[in-house]
Amino acid sequence: MNMKSGVGDHFLSKGDEWKGEGDRSLMVIVLALCFFGLIMVYSASSVMAWKNHGDATYFLKKQFLWTFMGIGLFLFFAQVSYRQLREGLIPMTCVVFALLLTVLFLGRAVNGSQRWLRFGPINLQPSEIAKLFVVIYLAHYISKKGDDLSDFFKGLWPVLTILGLLCFLIWREPDLGTTLMILMIAGLLLFIGGASLRHLGWLSGGIVVLIGISLLWHPYMLQRVKTFINPLTVSPAKSFQINQSYIALGSGGLFGTDLGDGRQKLFFLPQPHTDFIFSVIGEELGWLGSFFVVLLFLSILWKGVQITRDVQDPFAQMLAMGMTLLIVMPALMNMGVVTGLLPTKGLSLPFISYGGSSLLVNWGAAGMLYRVSKDVPIRHSRKRISTFFRKGNTE
Repeated sequence: MNMKSGVGDHFLSKGDEWKGEGDRSLMVIVLALCFFGLIMVYSASSVMAWKNHGDATYFLKKQFLWTFMGIGLFLFFAQVSYRQLREGLIPMTCVVFALLLTVLFLGRAVNGSQRWLRFGPINLQPSEIAKLFVVIYLAHYISKKGDDLSDFFKGLWPVLTILGLLCFLIWREPDLGTTLMILMIAGLLLFIGGASLRHLGWLSGGIVVLIGISLLWHPYMLQRVKTFINPLTVSPAKSFQINQSYIALGSGGLFGTDLGDGRQKLFFLPQPHTDFIFSVIGEELGWLGSFFVVLLFLSILWKGVQITRDVQDPFAQMLAMGMTLLIVMPALMNMGVVTGLLPTKGLSLPFISYGGSSLLVNWGAAGMLYRVSKDVPIRHSRKRISTFFRKGNTE
């Protein structure tokens, strides 16, 4: 889609007024997800926390602290102006690249991946912050370039250079999941902004090559793909994680075993409070509970598309769509992994899984989406004047 012909011809009609307040239903959805997450983190982690730390509420208390900080971040970004975001891009770029370089040399290694920096009692994951930066940067770049984005060397090459360097640093941790997530979000935003499908096809080819190199370089990644393709042909030990997830989801049935009564979290299901918390939800709350979670994320997607469609500023449109994708895409991928639709990969469930860096970034993304919703005008006519998704550029 052409930014100048698609986003640029978005005007207020006579009788429209500025709304001036955010979409409160969006805030309610996010709060519902987050407080539901606190309940499930306690349910999934209490036994493990008691055994390892002597306190059943160990992980709950830490998650509650991160939630409190996240709400503060939400309120901050809900007030920040577009101009402040764009003016802060240069220092933000320096900070993000500095953190990604630092973690490669001084990072804390966990399960073979060097992804965390320790600041006193706080563990920070720079790749999570990088996701937030990428969306802000792309929103600025796409709204600035306009028609030039369809030209590979004038529009696409500069942004691909920045993305390539950033993704290379994350990939070297190694963190293939976050690398692919960033590239997919970037590809969607660039396409919506007006980049050529043919050019983005080349980018897709590069992603395939990256995945191939990763599988050859890291045998455990190749093993995960083999397990995904045919779990019956590998040893039980290698398919243990996904098999335990299947048992949890199958045991729950329609209504679940009841909150707190799940068995797979009792040292059978690996990472029950982080990557595989959706399995615990499925076991304890059943298919209905799982569907409730899916519905909440689809509601965020619907709200994000509405806000993107109705807001006028090109930068705000890209920012809203990007923050929506940043929240919803990891959720869908996490559910895909837990249900066996995707190869096993360490991706948290936004707002629900235990983890500080991810929770802060998701609250920040929700805050910026809420900030954009403040600029959606009240419509006195039922006619929709936005042409945001009118056509795509397929040159």
